Amino acid sequence: MVIDLSELLSLRDKVKSVEIPLEMDEFSTKLGSYKIIDKRPMTVKFTGLGKKKVNMEAELFVVLLMPCDRCLEDVKQEIHISTSKEINLGDTDGAQKDVLDEMTYLDGMSFDAEKFAYGEILMNLPMKILCSENCRGICNRCGMNLNHGDCGCDTTEIDPRMAKAMEVFKSFKEV
Repeated sequence: MVIDLSELLSLRDKVKSVEIPLEMDEFSTKLGSYKIIDKRPMTVKFTGLGKKKVNMEAELFVVLLMPCDRCLEDVKQEIHISTSKEINLGDTDGAQKDVLDEMTYLDGMSFDAEKFAYGEILMNLPMKILCSENCRGICNRCGMNLNHGDCGCDTTEIDPRMAKAMEVFKSFKEV
């Protein structure tokens, strides 16, 4: 949904509140796509500050279904965002945009709510997702989820620097 902000440019303290239903059902990044299993309409309040400046306050809540980083089981990840930003709509030379180009949701006097929501969710994704603090992960040999039980695989790790010495010992055992 695109919102026109031109009516707020010159009027100080003029308020425009909007409740925007999110249209996305899946959140896709370069790392993968995550299903959105719960979402609430995003509430945005624009307040004119005069001199082509607008203050924006936004609230957003989504629940993503993401894989655990250790065992790959699906985990519900709640993301609640409450933010406030001052937007300079008179900035025509792009000086307000920083290196990350975070203002892609603005096109002239138009505010793209979906692009804003996408950017905010992306910035608030957790670095590591775990199903529980004591998640045991998966076996690196057979791939079994170790949270469901022990797989019985030999998990002794041999130091790669000693691999040749172990081969010598194994050859003497075979004789």
